[in-house]
Formats: sequence, structure tokens, C-alpha cells
Amino acid sequence: MKRSAYGKPILIHNEKVSKLHRMEAFNELFIQELIFKNADCLPIAEIDEAYSPVIPVCTELNTAVGPLDVLMVTPSGRLIIIETKLWRNPEARRKVIAQILDYAKEVARWTYEDLQREINKRLKTSGNTLYKVACGSDVDEPLEEASFVDAVSRNLRKGNFLLLVVGDGIHEGAAGITDFLSTAGYLEFTFALIELAVYKEDDLGTLVIPRVIARTVELQRMIVEIPDGLTLCDAPTSNSNTKNNSSTLSPEKAQERDFYQKFWREFVSEISFDDPAQPMPDPANSTNLFIHPVTNQVWISAYFSKSTKQIGVYFRCSKIQLGQEIRQQLQNDQEDIIKELGSNIVWDMAEVGGGAGVRTQCDDIFLPENRVQIKDFFTEWTNTFVNVFRPRVKRIIEEL
Repeated sequence: MKRSAYGKPILIHNEKVSKLHRMEAFNELFIQELIFKNADCLPIAEIDEAYSPVIPVCTELNTAVGPLDVLMVTPSGRLIIIETKLWRNPEARRKVIAQILDYAKEVARWTYEDLQREINKRLKTSGNTLYKVACGSDVDEPLEEASFVDAVSRNLRKGNFLLLVVGDGIHEGAAGITDFLSTAGYLEFTFALIELAVYKEDDLGTLVIPRVIARTVELQRMIVEIPDGLTLCDAPTSNSNTKNNSSTLSPEKAQERDFYQKFWREFVSEISFDDPAQPMPDPANSTNLFIHPVTNQVWISAYFSKSTKQIGVYFRCSKIQLGQEIRQQLQNDQEDIIKELGSNIVWDMAEVGGGAGVRTQCDDIFLPENRVQIKDFFTEWTNTFVNVFRPRVKRIIEEL
């Protein structure tokens, strides 16, 4: 069975021909260190030019599902996750795909602050190290810090990564493992397999030949991003004078939508949290505003309930593993948390999907004279929930 598409390389120097021999006896750490110290050897432009140039950040970055091998970044805020693997058997090929997808899913749950924290822990640094690394490289025009942070945050939220599996020799049939990528279709990643063929001649040194074995260019993937404030609707009729169609909101619904948009924009522009590290929420377009303390696997929501004539604030955890581990540990602190929040808190953290919340009556949420009262309620309780839950969630995650 053939092992590679390469013939045996030779080196011609001063009319002398030297045969190079394929290296077999090396480990994954060799590959990891090789590409980290020589990132230019990766054929990134052949895969996706948007991820060029690549800048090494760190190795063995810790996540909740284990340490990923290599993290790199571009000056434009794009992230590259690399897993190195020796392709000894078919089972190893399958496992490494599942492994790198797990890393991608986990990192996609992070905020920029989460990523910054883990990088600082790994490198024993402080401050905005990711940005400093990007700026410290030989780049033509690095982004300003705020733009860089926004770009990285946006790519984290979308799962917009370049995932690379780099191996010593990918055998026949290995390209078929890209079929497994459909299990993470909600992420906007680009994936590629890279083979590093390593040859050596004792008197001459080592030759590394990288090549792309497979990439996601053939995958059928359609992603639609809807900007805030817009909704999907049917295409307009051919009559350019027609302003309404079957998808147009009723006057009442349009009025409600406008109310929520204006209210949340105003609220977000005015609110401040006692915790200066708490990220500000994006203005919402409907009944609920979501605030994510520490990770997007938990959230605090301020909400309107027109049907019950109530407004409220609640805390919830996602139903995935990390969210449920947080919920279970918070449940153990029920007594102390309720003492901090107050006796009027409704506690339902014992079951999956449960949480903690507070609500109050508001007979007409749209009435202008109720606006100040509503904002005061949301301001007090979102800040209180951040103060109570954010440090606990942060501690839980750090201890996992």
C-alpha cells in the first residue's frame, strides 16, 4: 500500500546527489514545537488567505475539554486551532477530528475575557496579551486594540476558526474523515488536514515538506447572518410601489417591536455595573435582554411579559455539560445565594432548565409613565444578579 504521493526527495549540491530518508521516529511534541516555532511552514494561503499571516500565541492552552495543542492568531483577529497527531491507525484519525471539534465548540463558548484569562494563565502574563502578541509580530497594519478585541469576540461568537490537524503522514483514506465535520455545522469554521513529510540526511540536516491533504472547500455550508433590527421576509413583489406584503407585521406588532428596540437601546446606554469586568449586553429587539457573566453558557435576562403583566430578571444555565456543572454547584450554594439576593427570589435551580428569578407586576409595560419605574427595576436587579452570580460562576469555571 502506498504511503504518500511523494517520490523520494533528493538534494543536488555541487553536482553531488544526496538521497534523503523519511524520518519515522519522532513524536507529536516534535510536530507541535516545529510548527509553533516555524509557523510560516504551514500552507495557510492555500487553505484560506483570510488566515494569513499566522502568529503563534501559545501551546497547550487549557479548555474544559482538555488542552489544545497550538493556538495562533492573525492581526485581523482570526483564530487558528491546531491539533498535532501521529497517524498510526484509523482509530487515531477518527478521534483527532472529534477532539479538535470539541476544542472548537468549547472555545466558541468563550468571551474575549475568557480567552484572555486562559492565555495569561498559560503564559504567566497579564493584560491584553493576545493583542500584544499580534502587534508584536511583523505585520503591516495591526488593528487598534478596540477593533482587534471586537474582531476576536465576533469570531468567538460565530465559531469562525481555522481548524488544522497536522500529522506526520496521512495514509490512504484519511481524507474521508472530513465527513465527521457535519456534527458541528453551527460553527463557521474552516478545516484542513496538513501532512508534514520530514526527511533527514545526517550531513545535510532535516527537510520538512508540508502539503494540504484535504480541506472544507467541498462542504455544502450556508450561513446567514441577520443584522440587529432586521428580520427575514419574502422577496417583495415586482410592483415597486407595493410597501406591504404577506410577511409585513401588523401595526400592533410593529409598534411593540419598535418599543422594545428603543427601550433596550436606551437602557443599555444608561446602565453601569458595579463589576467593571462585566461585558455590556447588546441591545435587544424583542422582549428579552441577555447578559452573559463570564461565559455564554450562563445568562442573566431582563424581560417583559405582556401576557402576565409582569417584568422580571432571571438567571439560567445552558443544558450542555459545562452549564449543568455550574448549575449543580450553584445549587449547593442555594442558601447563601438566596441570602444575598433576598427572600423575594424564586429559586428553581434543582432541575435542568431551572434557575433563579425575581419579578414584579406592571399593568401596562408600554405606558410612558411606567418607563422610569421599569428601568429602575431592571437596573437594580441586573446589577444585583451580576454581583451575586458572576464571581461564583467565574470561580466554578476556574476550579473545573
